[in-house]
Amino acid sequence: MAEQLWVIRAGQGARFVDDFLSGGIVGVDFSELASDDLAALGDRALRARATNASERTFAGQLSAFAFGVDLGDLVIVPRLPKVRDYLVGRVTSPYKYVVDASALGHHQRTVEWLGTFDREAVSPSAINTLGAIQTIFRPTAVEAELRSLITELKPVPASGPARPQSPPDGTTRGVVPKRTLKLPRAQLDVELDEMGRAHIVCGHPALVMEQVPRHVDPGEGWSGVPGIYVLTGTDLEQASVRTGPERTLTTTLIIRPWAYVGLSEDFLGRLGSHRQSKPEWRRSLLVRSGASPFSSDDIKYLEQRVHAVLHETGEVLLTQSIPRGNLSARPRNPDLLDACADTIVSVLRLTGTLI
Repeated sequence: MAEQLWVIRAGQGARFVDDFLSGGIVGVDFSELASDDLAALGDRALRARATNASERTFAGQLSAFAFGVDLGDLVIVPRLPKVRDYLVGRVTSPYKYVVDASALGHHQRTVEWLGTFDREAVSPSAINTLGAIQTIFRPTAVEAELRSLITELKPVPASGPARPQSPPDGTTRGVVPKRTLKLPRAQLDVELDEMGRAHIVCGHPALVMEQVPRHVDPGEGWSGVPGIYVLTGTDLEQASVRTGPERTLTTTLIIRPWAYVGLSEDFLGRLGSHRQSKPEWRRSLLVRSGASPFSSDDIKYLEQRVHAVLHETGEVLLTQSIPRGNLSARPRNPDLLDACADTIVSVLRLTGTLI
């Protein structure tokens, strides 16, 4: 039987990826549900602990890591946003429980690292699949493409990224910062009207933007023009865990930025529809061209690029799948639209949407 293919995340923002690489391991946590030995506990008892939807999700991922992954299976570990590529390794040990584990988790497996493939070699569909929020999952929808990429891997250092060396004169230089997603600098000119609409000028000649509260319609100039929009709000997740001999119930509330990216040639109608179907959004950033109007393919491409950049920041929850209809888009100037997408995400940060 062919080896299975898994995606395993190295923590939020790939913060444990250097530990994975240098230690020849992958690990998961979910200690709020199970900080004990899963091999001794067993799959059925693990799943019986789950009392709500969040815990059932955690239990399913722990079960996959401990009981689903086999020796010889392949794992893909995204290194975004630290590095714009993906690690590939082969599992070389059964599940093991590590008592004195670091923050990366008690539940571990050893891995032989085989190499990497670049983000630029991956289709938008596969990028969005690899950007799913689960810690461990099977990327079945794009597995054929990923297996093809794995046949031509680039070598990866066995001990992780090189450390900066001291110069020959013995002086000390500053530590090289970790690589993160770089977005362009942006300085905003914001004009707020009496209805709470913010007209935003950011210095990018191709963009006109307006941020609109949920209960307010767009201003003049937004009727019958093509563009994209980003709905923003917050996602509230509640996790409850029973602990201790007296079965004390502990509840944790997790608040995360939430976003939805869409395109439209009728902003008024689209926002009205979303007020009915998406109760979680609170503000919308509307984007149109400041020069000649965007074409249909332009806004399809720009929608996908903004969605992809938001995924890559690791700062926001995107519950939608890859935007529909944009994979075959043929924009007039992709490089310009790539720059527009980066600027839009910078504006979302500066306006306090991404926190």
